[in-house]
Amino acid sequence: MISDLKLYCAPLQGFTDCVWRNTHAEVFGEHIDIYYAPFMRIVNGVIPSRDIKDIIPENNTTHIQPQIIACKPEDAVRMALVIKKYCYHSVDINLGCPHPPIAQKKKGSGILRYPADCEALLKALSEIQGLSFTIKMRLGYDEPTQWRDILPLFEIISPKEIVVHPRIGKDLYSGEINFEQFLTFYQECPYPLIYNGDLHNREQILRLKEKCPGLTGVMVGRTLVSYPDFFEVKYSTAKLRLFHDLLFERYSHKLLGGEHQLLMKMKTLWGMMLPYTDKKSRKLIKKSSSIHSYQIAVNSLFKNMI
Repeated sequence: MISDLKLYCAPLQGFTDCVWRNTHAEVFGEHIDIYYAPFMRIVNGVIPSRDIKDIIPENNTTHIQPQIIACKPEDAVRMALVIKKYCYHSVDINLGCPHPPIAQKKKGSGILRYPADCEALLKALSEIQGLSFTIKMRLGYDEPTQWRDILPLFEIISPKEIVVHPRIGKDLYSGEINFEQFLTFYQECPYPLIYNGDLHNREQILRLKEKCPGLTGVMVGRTLVSYPDFFEVKYSTAKLRLFHDLLFERYSHKLLGGEHQLLMKMKTLWGMMLPYTDKKSRKLIKKSSSIHSYQIAVNSLFKNMI
């Protein structure tokens, strides 16, 4: 049964910020145990203020898991201490981001090619008192068995959970997942294990549970952004409309770039959200050049859903 599994929302840069997470939790979050925040990073020697604002407690009304990405131990420690300062007791270490500009700098999935660097990162973090850790990772960067050299290193921090996406970094999000290699990981992993990747319906989750009965939970990201009601038992157009309207209202107060920035933000969300809806209305949303034309297109789309 799905109810036997923990259900997590994966972090998607540019989509699942605190406004989206809070709103999703309010409308559809009854079944979600944890929302993972997009990773905190260091850019030109500083942590971007938006990364910090995204995780501070006053900006979050739901249970979140802050996340960091780094290759330098001192950078990882610096971010972890900032997260600890805001009264969080757990930090997720991103060893999974596949995007080339990041992975090529030995961050995310890129560090999986370098066990010594990964070990140094974990040892530095293990020195922080009062923090526990989780891991979000891929099977490797360019080989699906690179995890074999990394898994023994996790003893350094004894992670509470490990989230595995069964692709290599170079695959990005394309091609078939390597479920055979995931099963091997599942059999050898001594830590609670969360599955992440290409879950599109409840039946897939049930089959996954049958094959891996000891699985702790599943994480859904792109599918949840596309289908915000993914875990709902009963379909409701009214709740989907409420979700959109709350996002629109809250982004209108948060974004300081005026109508244009709000319009661009909402159009970005529609690039993934509700892909099955009326194509003509979606095209009008994409082409809208003002909030007025955008609202007309959105009203048409939801009218066609009734």
